[in-house]
Amino acid sequence: MIGLVIVAALLQQPAQRGPRSLDIDPSKVQPPVVVPAGTVIPVTLTSRISTKNARDGDGIYGKTVFPITVNNKIVIPEGSFVRGKVTEIRRPGRVKGKGELTLNFQTLVLPGGITVPIYTSLGGAGGAGERKGEATVQGDSSKGEDAKTVGTTAAQGALIGVIADRGKGAVVGGGVGAAAGTAAVLLTRGKDLVLEPGTTIEIVLDRPIEP
Repeated sequence: MIGLVIVAALLQQPAQRGPRSLDIDPSKVQPPVVVPAGTVIPVTLTSRISTKNARDGDGIYGKTVFPITVNNKIVIPEGSFVRGKVTEIRRPGRVKGKGELTLNFQTLVLPGGITVPIYTSLGGAGGAGERKGEATVQGDSSKGEDAKTVGTTAAQGALIGVIADRGKGAVVGGGVGAAAGTAAVLLTRGKDLVLEPGTTIEIVLDRPIEP
C-alpha cells in the first residue's frame, strides 16, 4: 500500500525539463574582424640590418608605430611586435652599384600575446633606401662619389708627377695618378645599405588577417 502511494506521488510531479537552450539573436552576433589585404602597417625596426654583415635567415624585428583600425575599432594596437627574416643580401659592386636587402615579415604579435601569421610586401623604407620589388630595399648609389674619388686622385697624381719628374711633365704623372685612383675605387665597395634601429618601414598585407 505504501509503495502504491509513493508511485502515485511520483506520477503527480511535473516532468523535469532538459537544459534550457539559449536564445541567440543572429542579428547581434559580431562578425569576425578582418584587416583587409592592402592595409599599410608602419613599423620601426628595433634591430640593425646591413648588407655588410647580414646573412640569409637573420631575424628582423620591429614594432608598429600607429594603431590600425577597422570600423573605428583598433585591431592592431601601436607597439605590436612584428618579426621576420632576411631572405637575400646583395652588396654594392666594386665601382658602383646599390646594396639590396630582401626582407620577409612573417609574424605579428599583439600585446595580448596573440600571434598572427602575415604575408607582406614592402611599401617603403623612410630615409634609408628605396623600395625595389615587393620585398626588397635598395640603398643609394655611390656612382657620384666614385667619380669624385677617381678625379681627385688623378689630380693629386698629376701634381706628384710634376714634382717628381719635371722633365716628363704632368702628362706622365697624371696617367699614374689616374691608375692609382681607379685601383683604389675598385678595391673599395660602393655604399652598403644600413637600416638602423628606428628606421621606419611600411609593410603591406598581401592577404587579409583576423587579429
